[in-house]
Amino acid sequence: MREYLTLLDFFRRHRWRYILGVMWLLAVDFLQMLIPRLLGFFTDQLLATPVNIGQLRHTLLLILAIAVGIAFFRYLWRLYIMGAARILEKYLRDRLFKHLQQLPPSFYLRNKTGELMAHLTNDINAVRNSLGLSIVLLVDAVFLTAMAVFFMFTTVDYRLALLALIPLPFLAVSFQQLSQSLYHRFLGVQESFGALTETAQENLNALRLVKAFALEDVEKNRFARTAAAYMESNFRLYKIWGFYNPLILFFGIISFIIVVIFGGRLVIEGEISIGDFVAFNGYLTLLAWPMMAAGWVINFAQRGRASMERINSLLREETGEPAKEPCQTWPASTKDDLHFSNITFRYDGARIDSLSELSFTIPRGQITAITGQIGSGKTTVFYLLLRFFTPQQGEILLGNLPLDHLSLNLWRSKLGYLPQDGFIFADSIAANISFAHTEASQYEIEEAASLAAIHKEIMALPGGYEAQVGERGVTLSGGQQQRISLARALLGRPPFLLLDDPFSAVDVPTEERIIANMRSLGKDTTILISSHRVQTLKRADKIIVLDKGRLAAAGSHDELLQRGEESYVRLCRQQLWQEKLEED
Repeated sequence: MREYLTLLDFFRRHRWRYILGVMWLLAVDFLQMLIPRLLGFFTDQLLATPVNIGQLRHTLLLILAIAVGIAFFRYLWRLYIMGAARILEKYLRDRLFKHLQQLPPSFYLRNKTGELMAHLTNDINAVRNSLGLSIVLLVDAVFLTAMAVFFMFTTVDYRLALLALIPLPFLAVSFQQLSQSLYHRFLGVQESFGALTETAQENLNALRLVKAFALEDVEKNRFARTAAAYMESNFRLYKIWGFYNPLILFFGIISFIIVVIFGGRLVIEGEISIGDFVAFNGYLTLLAWPMMAAGWVINFAQRGRASMERINSLLREETGEPAKEPCQTWPASTKDDLHFSNITFRYDGARIDSLSELSFTIPRGQITAITGQIGSGKTTVFYLLLRFFTPQQGEILLGNLPLDHLSLNLWRSKLGYLPQDGFIFADSIAANISFAHTEASQYEIEEAASLAAIHKEIMALPGGYEAQVGERGVTLSGGQQQRISLARALLGRPPFLLLDDPFSAVDVPTEERIIANMRSLGKDTTILISSHRVQTLKRADKIIVLDKGRLAAAGSHDELLQRGEESYVRLCRQQLWQEKLEED
């Protein structure tokens, strides 16, 4: 069970829960072993002449006391063992989620959300069962089998016990043959569940788009195919698992027939009493449960192994944390410019470089715009500044300090970031704006909203800043979502603002107000804006033009036009033609 070595730390901290739980479980199993013997004794007392009523009453009270003890100790083992399994579930889910938070963005380019959700739900549930209920079943299977066999040999004729146990080796061999098939087929079930979750999640997120194109039937069919694949993988699993109970029942019936034939003969010949025969059948009945428990143990154990292996594969993913000890204090070079020095970067699996030998400077305290055709590498520049990825060649410098010498959390704490798809959470507007600064006051939140030119519109909404916006901001317009995301980036007045296409859903007058507001932040704020809009580019102090990942031109709007930089002139013409078409 090397898959569970990942959890050694948890078992060390919670070992007493399991130890005490197993002790209470053994107490229950021991008390259960007394009942068949007492029932046999009770049967002999009933058949005795004369019947001793006092002894009968004493035996019944003893059975009742044992039943109370079983109930009490059963409560205790459930509290300790199943409680420990629930604590394990939380521990593993927290650990896995924390690890997922630390993984680099490149990991999420390779893995689907639905598959990761399957790890956090079905896989962890399977591990919980394998280290909770299956421990109970394993102890039952081992202890009850050993004790039942012991009492069968010591309380009744050993020959009858030997004959009754003949089917057990055949049952054990059958279990061994089926267990490996269970492991591989459960892996298939978990993988198909991940695909099902991914399909559902993707469809629900894109529901408005699906309805807009009237593709409901297409998506229903796609989901039905995924659901059918999940059903088929479960059928394949249960074709194997379905053998267990019939096998147990079959071998149990064979044992019962053997006991009836040979045990009945021993009773007739007077070698054992009817009470002994009743007790022996009681132990044989108790033995049926451990045989069934063994099947469930194998089922849960193989499911847990498969799921734990899938979880371990995630935990083995590198977090991308720097090997060297980074600087934890904000250096004096924060008043210096940002430099891209000979940067070359290619995404995993890509055939060509996204950026190639790229060098430019982002001046401190100015608005720098970055532009270029789609696919020219603008967003990749932002990703590298955010340190989502590491360039294969070159380095990014803050003054003379390489950016990767700074602590990752320290660097990101100095950034305000607006992605192209500014994500809106299903929460209040105030909570969305203060997402990265939960300690912000209401005044600071409103100030950030004013800088983003959204304050008046928020106040006009029912509830104002406490208005609930629905999942992904469904109750807001595109422009409102964008400006609330911009307010989130501006809150706290970070020294570096990275705004990826921040005005795509904003009209020109609003854009002018926002840029004027951002200029009021002063020389301590360095702003990088990605945009295609000429109106935005005109207002920048410096424009960087990219072409297929290379630097095509750099300068102000007027400088680039005066120099006749072809790439920039062509971009401006395309934008002006598009605006003209929109006006017409």
